[in-house]
Amino acid sequence: MNPRLRRLVPCLFATALLTTWAAPGVADARITKVAIDTAQSQSPTFGGYSWPGVGQYEKVVGTAFGEVNPLDPQNAVIVDIQLAPRNSRKNVEYSFDFYILKPKDLSKGAHKVMYEPPNRGRKTWQSLGRVTSGGNDPGSITDPTELANAFLMPRGYTMVWSGWDASAGTSSANFNMRIGGSGGPGSGLPIATNPDGSTITGPAFEYIIMSGSAAYPLTYPAATLDKSKAKLTHRVHLNDAPVEISASSWTYNATGTTINLVPAGWVANDIYE
Repeated sequence: MNPRLRRLVPCLFATALLTTWAAPGVADARITKVAIDTAQSQSPTFGGYSWPGVGQYEKVVGTAFGEVNPLDPQNAVIVDIQLAPRNSRKNVEYSFDFYILKPKDLSKGAHKVMYEPPNRGRKTWQSLGRVTSGGNDPGSITDPTELANAFLMPRGYTMVWSGWDASAGTSSANFNMRIGGSGGPGSGLPIATNPDGSTITGPAFEYIIMSGSAAYPLTYPAATLDKSKAKLTHRVHLNDAPVEISASSWTYNATGTTINLVPAGWVANDIYE
């Protein structure tokens, strides 16, 4: 990647996406580093296709790192942030993936950004972009007919995606939000604990629609395998009264990370909570 692009991306990313984070204030929230993944970035992208008046596009992929003040009241909506590990500046660090498609020559672009928060790590822009392929890597589209008929690129838009969902996974196909340190992807993931170092526990709610005998993965592992501390209910319709399922009819796995109905399995499209 050329030096011009390396200088441009942090500026573009900070101004287009992170203005509020970088602004001075009580929280002193900020982006501390932007790491470009040269293996996944590409210039030009879209197979080198060039749009009249706009030119070629390039793809910039990487990870941004930041920190927030856990004592700022504005950050109180972040669950357990006051119990998360802090760095030397007493802030909580985080990182997230980003993916940018931009005109190689920004002076020919629209100077406008289309930003989409991915849906659990997946890009869903195809209808807006008037394309049908590309999936989670839009820059991989090379069909000249499809590219010529696209909506955003011929108009010079910069397109940006960034991760926000920590459960999206760390696959390069997904875009993930990580609460972690300043290392590479997936590194330095802290675990919030009580002041005495003990594990934080609390009630968790799951809305389950399954079918067959597959186990359901819990968002949070059970604090105990004692089923008297949990309740599973079943209903057919949303306006039905939930009916409790006896503890003998469902089970945890050995680590408390999944549950399943035994032996019958789930009723397809019914509601379990």
